[in-house]
Amino acid sequence: MARIFVDPSIRNCAQALLMEALEDVNRRVSCGDSFWAARTRVLEMHANEWVRLYGKDAADQAVRGLHMLAPAEVLDRETRRTVRNREVAECRAHLAARDPKRNTWINRAWLSLFGMRLY
Repeated sequence: MARIFVDPSIRNCAQALLMEALEDVNRRVSCGDSFWAARTRVLEMHANEWVRLYGKDAADQAVRGLHMLAPAEVLDRETRRTVRNREVAECRAHLAARDPKRNTWINRAWLSLFGMRLY
């Protein structure tokens, strides 16, 4: 089994870059972007600059770290709440405008409780 030794300064730098990227992704998702689009946009904006400023090893670790995290691991509680409220509002608007026969009290209550339509 091969051992890989990573310079601690590179690892610390990659962690700092990753935390900066996570904050930027959270900000973009709070403003209305989807997680996947926000993550892609953040990487497009910062990856080349990270390579230029901090080196390929640190930038590569930060990019891999961001790609390995699921949305629930990246988004903080307030951002997840904002996304859920936005999805519920969109679903309510869709029910009222395009599917009025299913805009019943039970469907509205289900939306309030679980964030998705019952039927």
